[in-house]
Amino acid sequence: GELRPQLLDRFGLCVEVTGEKDLGLRRQIVERVLSFEADDPEFNERWAKEDATLRDRLIAARERLPSVVISGTVLDAVVEVVADLGVAGHRGDITILKCAKALAAVKGVTTPDEECLADAFRLSLPHRLKEDPFEETASGRRRLDAVLARFSR
Repeated sequence: GELRPQLLDRFGLCVEVTGEKDLGLRRQIVERVLSFEADDPEFNERWAKEDATLRDRLIAARERLPSVVISGTVLDAVVEVVADLGVAGHRGDITILKCAKALAAVKGVTTPDEECLADAFRLSLPHRLKEDPFEETASGRRRLDAVLARFSR
C-alpha cells in the first residue's frame, strides 16, 4: 500500500526504479548480482578501477562541498517552485538546496546551476506532491515537469 504523506515527507530523496526490459541487459544485471553476492574475486577485479574512480570523485566532491554557495537567486527560485507546486512544509525546500549543493560539488562548480537544480527538484519533490487519484498518469510529476520547464527558460 501507499505510505502516508507525513511519512513520505521524512524521506529526503526518492528515485523510481523499474525492471530492465531488454533481455540482454536484464541477464547482465542478474549475472553481476549473483557474482557480487558470491564474493567472486573476478567481480572485484573487474570493477576495481571504476570503483576507485568513483570513490575519488566523491572524496573530491566532499572536500569541495563547503565552498559551494547557495545564492539568493537560487534560494528564491527554489522557494518559488516549491510554493507553486503546493508542497506542504519546508523539508522539500531544504532538501532541494542540500541536494543541489551536493550535485554542484560533484560537478565541480561553486554554485548550483540549472542542471543541478532540475536534478535536485526531480529527486526531492515527486514523493511530496499530491497526486490526483482519478488520473491514470502521475499528475504531480506532470505539474513538476511543467514548473521546471517554465523555470529553466
